[in-house]
Order: sequence, then C-alpha cells, then structure tokens
Amino acid sequence: MIGRRQFLGVSAAGAAVVVGFDPSGRGWVTEAAAAGRPSFAAAPALDGELLLDAVSRQAVTTDLGNIVRRAPRAVLRPASVADIAKMIRFCRAHGIAVAPRGQAHTTYGQGLSAGLLIEMRHLDRVHALGPRTAEVDAGIRWMDLTEAAYARSPRLTPPVLTGYTGLSVGGTLSVGGIGGLVGGLHTGLQVDHVRALEVVTGTGAVERCSRHRRSDLFEAVLGGLGQCGVITKAVVDLVPAREETRTYAFGYTGTAAFFRDFRTLVERPGIDHIYAEFVAPGTAPTYTIHATVFHDAGAPPDDGRIAAGLSAEPEIADAGYLDYAFSIDRAIDALRETERWDEYVKPWFDVWLPGSTVEDFFHDLMPRLTPRDIGAFGAGLIYPQRRAHTTRPFPRLPRRDGSPWAFVVDINTVSPAPGPDPAFAEEMLARNVRLFARTRERFGGTLYPIGSVPFTPGDWRAHYGDRWPAFRAAKRRYDPSAILTPGAGVFGG
Repeated sequence: MIGRRQFLGVSAAGAAVVVGFDPSGRGWVTEAAAAGRPSFAAAPALDGELLLDAVSRQAVTTDLGNIVRRAPRAVLRPASVADIAKMIRFCRAHGIAVAPRGQAHTTYGQGLSAGLLIEMRHLDRVHALGPRTAEVDAGIRWMDLTEAAYARSPRLTPPVLTGYTGLSVGGTLSVGGIGGLVGGLHTGLQVDHVRALEVVTGTGAVERCSRHRRSDLFEAVLGGLGQCGVITKAVVDLVPAREETRTYAFGYTGTAAFFRDFRTLVERPGIDHIYAEFVAPGTAPTYTIHATVFHDAGAPPDDGRIAAGLSAEPEIADAGYLDYAFSIDRAIDALRETERWDEYVKPWFDVWLPGSTVEDFFHDLMPRLTPRDIGAFGAGLIYPQRRAHTTRPFPRLPRRDGSPWAFVVDINTVSPAPGPDPAFAEEMLARNVRLFARTRERFGGTLYPIGSVPFTPGDWRAHYGDRWPAFRAAKRRYDPSAILTPGAGVFGG
C-alpha cells in the first residue's frame, strides 16, 4: 500500500528521505540509494541543455495521473537529434535509464525515469508539408500540425486526431493514437497513418525505418511504449479537410436502447466520426452519442436521414472544422484556469473490448458504477474502431471474434479535489485491478496502456501473447542494455 508520507515524497523523522517511487520495481528510491549512482559530470558536449538542478528535475517527477513520482537525475532539453543519440550512448555506457517525455499524458508513471528524462517538446518543427504527407519532429503537438496543414491551400488535416490535440506526435504514436474527435470509423489509428520514422535506438544509433526498411523496428516502435527506441521524427499522412462540422447528440437512460442506436449509427453512411459518453446511472442521460458529419460550407447534411429510425431525438450543433477539432483542448484549458486541473489525481482505466462483448460489459459495469468512479471533472468514453482499418501489430486489440468492431472504453476518473490524495489513488488503483481482471477474463478485453492498471512482467507477456517473442527479440536487438522507458515495467523495469 502507498503510505501518505511516501506518496508525498517525504519521510518520517530519522528515516531515509524518499526521492521517488519506482513502479517497475514496486519500491521507493532514497537519497542514500541514489548517491552511489554514476555521475553526469562526464556527459558529452551538446547543442541543447542537460539540466541537473533540483527545480528542473522536480518539475518532471510525475505525469497527468499525479500518482507515481519518480525524480530523474538529469533532464535533457535537446536542440538536435544528435543530442538524444549522444546521451543515450552515454547512458548505456553507464547503465542509466532513459525515458522520452512528450506531454506526459499517461497516468501511472509510464514515461518517468529515475535516470535521464528527455523533454521532447523542444524538438517541434515541421520539416516538410506536402499534399499527402508531413514530416515533423516527434515533439510537435497534433494541434500545431493540424493548424499548419489546415492553413495550406487546399486545406489538409491528419486523418486521425486524438480528442485532446495538445499531445505530442511521438507520444501518441508510442501508444497507438485513438481517433477521439477525428477518425476511427473509416481511418484506423494514428499508427496506421505513418509512412516512416526516425528513431534513436537504445544503442544510440539513429535509424530510419518504415514498412519496407527495418520493418521490425518500425513495428516495434509504433505502439511499442518506447521500449525499443525514441521516436524523433515521423512522416505522417494528410488528407483533405472539410470546412464545417455538424454534430448530433442523442441521449439515453438505458443500456439496451443506447447500444441499439449506437450500432445503427456506426454503420450509417455519411457519418464521419462517432463516440459516446457515459455517467453513473441515475443521471439523465446516462449515455450520450455524439455523431459528427464533416462538410463544406453551403452543403450541410440531411438531418432527417442521419436521425432516421433512432429512438432518441438529437440536439444539433454546428462548428468550423478547427473549432470542433480543438473543442476538448479548450475545455481542458478552462479547467486549468479555473479548477487546477493539473493537480488532480487521475487513476484512469482504459481498455479495448471486442465488438461481441461490449454490451455485456456495460450491463455488468453500470449497476456498480458510482459518481465517485468518474468524478465531477472526469469522463466515461466509448470509441468504436473498425478492425479492417487497423494495420499495425500494436496496440494489442482483443482477439478477433467475428465482429467488425472493437471498442475503446475509458473511465477517466478524477479525484474529488486537487492535490495529493493517497487514499483515493489506492482505492481506484485497486478498483482498476479488479475491473481489468474481470474485463479480461469475462469479456476478452485488453489494455490500452495509457491508464493506471498495475501490470507485472508476466501480465505484459500475457498481454502481448503471440506477439511477445517478436517484441522481446526487437528489445534485445535495439535496446540490448534495457535502458529505455522503464516506467511501464514491460521487460521488468
């Protein structure tokens, strides 16, 4: 159990001072233990900055979840890919763990490091913007790439955008990249729209890879949780962008009626994106479907055709494409300004479910879901994904079950108040463990690894299943000293 004083990173009188929690080793690191580690005094000359001061290190000790705390010994703010390669070679030689940090949007310390932490946001250039692709630094945010592509003539957009677009390209490509507000129905995931990558491996080598060049590295890095390399550049697809959007919101109080209409809408021609929200029963509506059509000015969709045969009447909202794409960013920015959003504890639960069992999952879940399981500023979310459009081996979707669909289900739990809350974190971590075991065993679900579900190396082996031998071989080939991204504990930390 995480004690309150340990969670806050302090110690009782006379005890060793704790400087970080190591979830991969399931233990606390003290100043005494850290003192004997190799020094960064002999680090190579860099174009950017290597920061060793306490303020810089303490600023990156946690992620969005505010559950795990792990202080790095040094922070790299690279000015070039060469900086990253040099420092990985240095860290390998000295047995120092390394983790890249995009926007730190995981919730259980997956991107933290007790060694070197690389702040990828300092590499954020658009190197080339063409009619079908963009080559960008991994630290650029999807929002910035989308704005640059949309400013072209004709207008362009990435074919898949996460709901929150303030995330880095490298960060979401390392986990999969769900179509939160753009993509999913007809596009696949963000990892399905990558043409090529530049990667710095765990040996410090700078490699270009694609489906046709070093394909084993390409497959291991996309959705690979940073285990085999640090993504430094990506060539990603662009597609034509529409000018306007129209969103239809349908509300439901019952699970059966909701899924009946949800399954109708995901197959309805003309709908470009769809997702659903859910809350604890007793609040009306319990479920809300958001179905969106992208269109050009002066050519709106046929409202009657979109809503035909459904059991709920929609509320309709119109927005420009960029206003729609960035709507969740604006909502989060407002929470940051008014509610101290970044200080809340967020023990999120994120899983994939097969199309054949998702309804049974919700019939099982909803009677036990309470308002505390989500929180005033949290969200329950459901994203459909047509399997035919998923082309990469990672992330791991559930076994095929005859359904053309798989669904991401998120219980984005937020604590009752900002600030440390060890008791709430422990309560919800225990809930996540129980719920994931039930999800896996009864409904065939798999983990979408951005949330807060503690996993052992054995859990990871079971998670990857028949893909584990190839993934392990890539790890041994490209990160033979096992220094990269230990936070998730995939290979034992």
